Amino acid sequence: MKIPYKYKKIIPNILTSFRLIIAPIILLFGFLNQIIVVLILTIIGAITDLFDGYLARKWQVVSTKGAKLDAVSDKVFASSLLLALTKRVPILLIVFILEIITGLMNLYYYKNLKKSETLFIGKIKTTILFTLIVISFTYASFNRLEFLTKGLSYTTINLQILVIISYTLNYIDKIKKIKNPPIEELEIHKKLMEDTIEIKNLNDYKNEEF
Repeated sequence: MKIPYKYKKIIPNILTSFRLIIAPIILLFGFLNQIIVVLILTIIGAITDLFDGYLARKWQVVSTKGAKLDAVSDKVFASSLLLALTKRVPILLIVFILEIITGLMNLYYYKNLKKSETLFIGKIKTTILFTLIVISFTYASFNRLEFLTKGLSYTTINLQILVIISYTLNYIDKIKKIKNPPIEELEIHKKLMEDTIEIKNLNDYKNEEF
């Protein structure tokens, strides 16, 4: 059955929004110590995360709005999982707080720069963070892998601090360039270069005539 284009545009966003919807439900069952229910919801959320981007690319309906919604959903989804697991793994509370700080910083920087930028260290941190969440589920459910859970927790915390520093330095550098742009980016320099090229082309044309 062929899916109409208007539905193709909204299905990926519905899948993305689903992670926002289940975030408070995950928190509720986490506080009720229903780890199995939280795990089931996490698997469902991970499946939506896998398919929303895939379908958007396959159907060629990728949009800036969808990308922003996906980023927010991932952040809220991950934060809800961390908070839901803090009862069993208390150190995750620090990870959660740093993740919230990072999210607020990204919003502030986006508001001022009108664009978002993902640094490589941020991608590494996100990968380690979701690995930590998976391992934490194992520890919370079966009381195993405690050493690995703590090790990944400290690693994630250090990476989060590095991400905060890196994004702050990157933001400061961007602001400096906006206030004091390089001479190559100044309009007067661009105009002079264009005039120079026109004059050069004109001289080349005259030389060809002779």
